[in-house]
Amino acid sequence: MTTYNLMKKLYREIDRLNEEIDMRIERGLSYKVLARRHKYLMEELRSIDPQPIVSRGIMNRLAQYVSVFLV
Repeated sequence: MTTYNLMKKLYREIDRLNEEIDMRIERGLSYKVLARRHKYLMEELRSIDPQPIVSRGIMNRLAQYVSVFLV
């Protein structure tokens, strides 16, 4: 399975879980098991999301450097 298809499948499952959690909240039922599943799926999704190549610190310094010349 490609990364794109895996991400698509995870997003669909998360959306389905969100709808079911919303329904349980409206009915006043427990959604503890569903919340755990949602958390697990979100962790899986974050683990396959591409990580930034350039660190945030470098980007902040670059932005400060550029802003000096724009002023």
